Amino acid sequence: MTTKLDPGKVAQLLTQSSRQLDDSTLSALADARRNALKRQRVLSPVAALSTGRWTYNLVPHSGQQWLFTALLVAILIFSAGYWQHAQEQQISELDVAMLTDELPIEVVVD
Repeated sequence: MTTKLDPGKVAQLLTQSSRQLDDSTLSALADARRNALKRQRVLSPVAALSTGRWTYNLVPHSGQQWLFTALLVAILIFSAGYWQHAQEQQISELDVAMLTDELPIEVVVD
C-alpha cells in the first residue's frame, strides 16, 4: 500500500531535523547547496509548435549539436537540389524524345 506524502509536512519535518544539526554541518550543507546551484544550467522554456507544451533543448547548445544540425540541413538542401535536377533531366529527355519523333505523343497524353 502506498501513502501520499504531504509536501508541507515533509518540509516541516526537514526544518525540525535541521535544527538538531550542529553549525559546521549546516554551513557545509549551505556551501554544497550554493555550489550545486552555481553548476545548475538554467534553461528557459521554449514553445514547441507540434505538441503545444513547453519543452527544453529545442535549440542546440553545444558545438557538436550545431555541427550535426548544419550537416543535416546541408544534406536536406543537397537532396532537394539533386531531386530537382533529376526531375528536370527526366522532363527534358522526354521532351527531346517527343520532338525527335522517337516517342509517339500518344504515350504521353492520356
